[in-house]
Amino acid sequence: MASKKSTNNVIAMAIVAIILLLGTTGYLWVENNKLKNEIAKYDVELNNLSQTQAKLEKDYELAINSLNDLKGDNQELNSLIEAQKAELKAQKEKITTLIWKSKKLKIAQAEIENLKAQALEYVQEINDLKEQNEVLTSANYKLQKDKSELYEKLNLTESQKSKIQQEKDSLALIKQELEKDKNKLFTKANKASVIPLDKIVVKGYSIKRNGKYSRKRKAKNIQVLKICFDMMENEIADPGEEIFYIRIIGPDGNTLYDENTGSGMIPKSVDNTPLKYTKKYIVNYTGKNENKCLIWNKDIPLIRGPYKLEIYNKGYLTGTYNFKLR
Repeated sequence: MASKKSTNNVIAMAIVAIILLLGTTGYLWVENNKLKNEIAKYDVELNNLSQTQAKLEKDYELAINSLNDLKGDNQELNSLIEAQKAELKAQKEKITTLIWKSKKLKIAQAEIENLKAQALEYVQEINDLKEQNEVLTSANYKLQKDKSELYEKLNLTESQKSKIQQEKDSLALIKQELEKDKNKLFTKANKASVIPLDKIVVKGYSIKRNGKYSRKRKAKNIQVLKICFDMMENEIADPGEEIFYIRIIGPDGNTLYDENTGSGMIPKSVDNTPLKYTKKYIVNYTGKNENKCLIWNKDIPLIRGPYKLEIYNKGYLTGTYNFKLR
């Protein structure tokens, strides 16, 4: 009887062990499937990231090669091409960060398309400048040749002199067109030499009795605004004094403007329309990346709400920043 009971106990323990083994096996099977799914998901994600990066590298290389193919003997155009290449490189690095750090593929893919479009614009701009240079060279050669011929005809008859006068008028028109082309080239060169700005920040402060600044966020407590930014390197711009026009737009959409404190008007280089600015600053540009801070001692009342800062250099908008005062 005792032997039969012992046998039953052994069978029961065996059944329990089998059940536990089956449960453990089932658990491990489920976990293994989860792990396989995670690995498959990771492989898909890695493949998508790699494909996006490969497309970026290909499009960037094509863009750089297209610009390099346009280089020639004109040093000004070569300098402009190098500046364009630097801008494309900065865009590429930004997109690479989006791909591998932020993993925002849709945004990265959209930025890749923007890079391609920007590269096409750069190529078209260089081709246009080359064509204009060729026109200027040809027209200048013709002008010099025509002038020589005119000097040879000074002793001709009155009828011939009349004809010469007509030719002079024609030359004047050519010269006028040359001046227009020259102005266009100057405008493009001026735009290319604009100092780019980055990391713009605006903070409000009050001034203590000891002259130190105290950080304030409420409009009614602010006595000065401190405007800081990074002046970025521009190979085309020469080191020296640079003028920056600060334009602060209030919550009502109007420019903070007071001629008694330095406000004025500048023409926008894009369309030559007059533009109000809040304050003008002269800043020394070393030709290298450098942080600068400007102090605006406000004599204009500030109110609560959103503000917008615009910074202009050589008549072109080179940086913006939005901030809010409580």
